[in-house]
Amino acid sequence: AETVLHRRIGRFFETYDVVLSPTTAAPPPRIGALLELSGFATDRAMIAACPYAWPWNVLGWPGISVPAGVTSAGLPVGAQLLGPANSEPLLLSLAAQLEAELRWHERWPEPLVTDSPAV
Repeated sequence: AETVLHRRIGRFFETYDVVLSPTTAAPPPRIGALLELSGFATDRAMIAACPYAWPWNVLGWPGISVPAGVTSAGLPVGAQLLGPANSEPLLLSLAAQLEAELRWHERWPEPLVTDSPAV
């Protein structure tokens, strides 16, 4: 299946240079949410949470995750820049341009205050 998927994705890059997609499909799970799951169930939960990232990772195509804002609860969310084979320099350059323009390194989330002890 990998050969077919490599060709299918490769054709996409005949028209487009880069794909922009969410890094995850949902906010991060709570600490310990996957603790009691089996290995198989953990894999399925991770695939469900990251449906855009895992196929790319399995096929070995280059990608880079960049900050893309925060949820209403203040949790960070990301976006991915995905490219064809050997596009690492392009992806790093785009991420650097975004960082220079959006100045992520100057943004800090508000501390999360909870009534429960740290885990």
